[in-house]
Amino acid sequence: MLKPTRVLAAAVKSWKHTLNLPQSAFPARPSAQDTQKYLKSCSDELYAWQLEHRPASLPRGTSVTSSDVANNIFVLHDGPPYANGQLHIGHALNKILKDLILRVKLAEGKRVHFVPGWDCHGLPIEMKALQLRRQPQLEVGLAGGDTQVQNKGDSKRQAPGDHTQMSPVEIRRVARELATKTIEAQKADFRKWGILGDWDNAYKTMEKGFELRQLEVFREMVVNGEVFLVRIVAITGFLTQRETGS
Repeated sequence: MLKPTRVLAAAVKSWKHTLNLPQSAFPARPSAQDTQKYLKSCSDELYAWQLEHRPASLPRGTSVTSSDVANNIFVLHDGPPYANGQLHIGHALNKILKDLILRVKLAEGKRVHFVPGWDCHGLPIEMKALQLRRQPQLEVGLAGGDTQVQNKGDSKRQAPGDHTQMSPVEIRRVARELATKTIEAQKADFRKWGILGDWDNAYKTMEKGFELRQLEVFREMVVNGEVFLVRIVAITGFLTQRETGS
């Protein structure tokens, strides 16, 4: 193998002095102990700061945006994810895009409002809850942990108490427990991603107050004639079905 000559070896040692690199005491990346501090300051603390210091309205002609509007509030409504499992790429695409929108509006001088939430009803949650009932070794991780299989047993093994004998009330109870645990795990992961939002006041569709407000809105829709019955008759004439539409 050819060895570098004495002149070439000396030149190699001196090449770094030919580069005009910046000299800074600022670290290339934050230390492990500072990561959480920086993450919180650019997400939770930033959201709280702008709610306190950004005005709700500006005099016309003084808006920092190109449009001449008095309202300085930007509200982003969250289409909530299901509370039935760990986060995946779909959650990332949804929440990161929303976070980009919020940060652009912040840069424009707006006061942003974003209250995240979770959909706690429906077949996906019930199916997941019943799956965990059948296979208790599948457990949703807490506080941002990944889903773990604690005991790799037979997937057909039934848990004590056959789920097929469960009453609707019992199924709802198991589904509520799953949703409650999953919400905390997903919330912790969203915060690890640095997503802006009012996470301490996130809404859940299983809350009694939320359900009451839904019924109030539905009642108002009925009073206004926006909910009606539609009779659908099959082409053969042998089948008649009623559906509720709006």
